[in-house]
Amino acid sequence: MTKHSRTAAVLRRAAAVSSLCLVLAGLLGVILDRLFPFPEERLEPPFSTRVLDRDGRPLRFFLAEDGMWRFPLSLDDISPELTAALIDSEDRHFYSHPGVNPVAALRALWTNLRAGRIVSGASTIPMQVARLADPRPRTAAAKLIESFRALQLCARHSKDEILRWYVNMAPFGSNVVGVGAASWHYFGKDPRALSLGEIALLSVLPRSPARYNPLRNPEAARAVRDRVLRRFAAHGVFEPGRVAESIALPLLASRSPVPQGAPHFSRWVRSRLPGQSVVRTSLDARMQGIAEALVAGRMEGLQREAVGNAAVVVLDVESRRVLAWVGSADFWAAGEGQVDNALSRRSPGSTLKPFLYALAFDRGELVPGSMLLDVPTDFAGYAPENYGQNFQGLVSARTALAASLNVPAVRLLSRLGTTPFQDLLRRGGLSTLERPAGHYGLPLALGGCEARLLELTDLYASLAAGGVFKPVEPLAGQPDKNGNAERLFSPEAAAMVLDILASTRRPDLPDAWQFTVGAPAVAWKTGTSFGHRDAWAVGVNRDLAIGVWTGNPDGSQCAGISGTRHAAPLLFDLFRTLAPGGGRLPDFPAPALTRTDVCADSGDRPGPFCPTISCPAIAGVTRLPVCAMHRQIFTSPESGLRLHGDCLLRQPSRTQTVLVWPAELVAYRLAQGAPLPGLPRMDPGCPDVPTEAGPVIDSPDTDTPYLIRPDAPPEFQRLALSAVPGAGTTTHFWYVDGRFAGQGPPDRPCFVPLAPGRHEATVTDDLGRSARAAFTVRTQAGLGSGGAP
Repeated sequence: MTKHSRTAAVLRRAAAVSSLCLVLAGLLGVILDRLFPFPEERLEPPFSTRVLDRDGRPLRFFLAEDGMWRFPLSLDDISPELTAALIDSEDRHFYSHPGVNPVAALRALWTNLRAGRIVSGASTIPMQVARLADPRPRTAAAKLIESFRALQLCARHSKDEILRWYVNMAPFGSNVVGVGAASWHYFGKDPRALSLGEIALLSVLPRSPARYNPLRNPEAARAVRDRVLRRFAAHGVFEPGRVAESIALPLLASRSPVPQGAPHFSRWVRSRLPGQSVVRTSLDARMQGIAEALVAGRMEGLQREAVGNAAVVVLDVESRRVLAWVGSADFWAAGEGQVDNALSRRSPGSTLKPFLYALAFDRGELVPGSMLLDVPTDFAGYAPENYGQNFQGLVSARTALAASLNVPAVRLLSRLGTTPFQDLLRRGGLSTLERPAGHYGLPLALGGCEARLLELTDLYASLAAGGVFKPVEPLAGQPDKNGNAERLFSPEAAAMVLDILASTRRPDLPDAWQFTVGAPAVAWKTGTSFGHRDAWAVGVNRDLAIGVWTGNPDGSQCAGISGTRHAAPLLFDLFRTLAPGGGRLPDFPAPALTRTDVCADSGDRPGPFCPTISCPAIAGVTRLPVCAMHRQIFTSPESGLRLHGDCLLRQPSRTQTVLVWPAELVAYRLAQGAPLPGLPRMDPGCPDVPTEAGPVIDSPDTDTPYLIRPDAPPEFQRLALSAVPGAGTTTHFWYVDGRFAGQGPPDRPCFVPLAPGRHEATVTDDLGRSARAAFTVRTQAGLGSGGAP
């Protein structure tokens, strides 16, 4: 065998051994990889959340779950200069090695052996990522594990992915992690806005965050910055002239304050989007600042009247984007400052009434000129009263809504049904109406439920948008949610309601406010909750929907609180400031809006004897009954008595138009001492005169004093009011001393509590006939038997 042949054989054996070693090493690597998989879930640690306004400016930052500041970035979020600096500082051969740099490792081993201590680590970027994901004590064994983990990373992932993890996981001191958080923390900048000197410092800062901290050790930080810059020039990473300019500049580092703007809104929007590190919201920082300042400016006066807090929501009508959100007057106040009153469930009071009238308009049962009864009414034990505890008698729907009268609203809901009204409110976004309609009953018309200020303001925005509901949109740059839009009521009904609300007397202006120059054009409504706990004011113009709540976050009572006094002034402060020049009222197409004539007295479709007025209506929808109040009768020219039957043939007569008032109104006016004119009596000389006898009171007895026994509970001492009915009677309406006592069929007594003194009971039947009886109640001196039970 020649020498050449022997050499070839040796080389073949060496190649075989090398191949075998490589195969064994690869097999060992696969086995180790299967036995000890890389903990990849640790490569995406929890991140901080940055909430921004609609222009991308910071509103509020939230720590990550583990208390760290982490602002995750993609490589597109940092400049190429920063990428080049990081690679040159930490791993110049990053894109050419498999995760471990063997040349650098051997050089570091030789350097450490010569020095007798560890002076060089030869860690690559993949090795550092492995250490950050799976931290261990700095030992030789840990170094071997890091090397293995780095090989695992590079075998499974691209270098760009690994570099992104390093950018987001590198430590920068204290609880600041990653380039994004470091750029903000030390320089108050976006990573793309960093200067070359700042880039140089951040590229080396992870090696020793405490030593090179520019806030605590500015001289050491500047020295290491300059050293790194010179190395960049020596390595040809950056031009020497640019490096020299950067070295000449001072290192300006300062701790950036943590943004705390719009705290309630920021917290809410973060809770809705838990998977996003950056949330660019729709909030307008200028409007937010104005709203906060106006709320703060009103608080001293509110607190003097024991009203402890306030909240405001401002929405864009068209898009429903949130423009401003003040959950309380001071988020940082001890106690209840962090309660978000924009989301709290509260009784909305009268703020739901406009939507009840819109429903009635759309069903064709009502127009603004329709007349409604505002008299004491008993609905099976529920007897609503108006805010001022007085009654207007007969009022138009326009007046009833504008004056926020309770009784007409409850009577209207009784006509329409609670289920359709609740359905309308639920479709309009009031998510708090969770129970069946029967649970709320007729008090629903007066806010006998719970609502959130945010959702209520959105419902009013639907009114301003012509009856179209859209869900609230808290984010910027999102397309309009037309796919989620739903028509609640017609634009014609919306237009009629807005016209009424826009004409309501304003608390901030004189009676002739329409002629005040620059007065903001607003359609608005107030509400005061059950138990005097909450005051509301919600208003809209063409562009904005603004909701205001005032009250105590703990739900305690505020004596004398009202929407007009305590919420409306802040509402108009906001409109004057946010809509300079006055703005415009909502304006949208309402093609079916027309005008119709109605009876001036009843508000129904005019009969042949009715005086008429014109009012808005919905073409093809409005279906009013014919007026039954105006009737034509025949009377004697001499006596003025009504003629009947054959009398019309035997004596002269004349026609006369008379008003037949509703029996409930007759009963109320009679009890108040202001009876309405009735029909003339029948002429007794006419044959077959129908009987006109009305009710005859048989209890109370005028001659019998009624005694209150001191030893008996008051609930067991009540007086039964009863009367023998006249012909054709189906209902009796009872009043005592001018106050409504109850109503019901004639065979059912009306029970009232006993009170000492002289009293008068009045009963009126549904045909307008009435009777009175006086009675006396005394307190019994002894325990003997008393008067009538």
